Amino acid sequence: MSSLDPENWSALRALGHKMLDDMVDHLETIRSQPVWQPMPPDVRERFKAPLPTQGTPPESLYETFTADIKPYVTGNTHPRFMGWVHGGGTPVSMLAELLAGAMNANCGGRDHVGIAVERQVIAWAAQMLGMPVSTSGVLLTDSSMANFVAVLCARYKVLGDDARQHGPRDK
Repeated sequence: MSSLDPENWSALRALGHKMLDDMVDHLETIRSQPVWQPMPPDVRERFKAPLPTQGTPPESLYETFTADIKPYVTGNTHPRFMGWVHGGGTPVSMLAELLAGAMNANCGGRDHVGIAVERQVIAWAAQMLGMPVSTSGVLLTDSSMANFVAVLCARYKVLGDDARQHGPRDK
């Protein structure tokens, strides 16, 4: 294999359209589905398969997703889901994830538009919350990571910037 590009762009496009249509249908009809359903033992067993030795066509992977993954997710996109702390997901956020995944932006540095978008979103959030224009921050992937970063920021604020090397000092 000399490239990670698909062998057939038209087939990939057709699969992508099918996936998008299926997911929009799923979200449109989710109210009539159960909030959550347990994974049957035979499906659970399929996730103990040995490492594949050859590639799997995307169409086959999507069939596996449709049969073995989609029916057994956490239920957080359902309007009656009332658990945990992650958001409910929306059809528009699904499309935004499609765009974000296609761009594969890394906001860890350099000078590209992803950083400008992140700064704009943070500025809007600060404005909505009545925070100073000088407010800064980062967007994180989930509440666990946000809590971890908050603990690190609190440690830095209380113990100072050399606590990492020297531990807490009496003040």
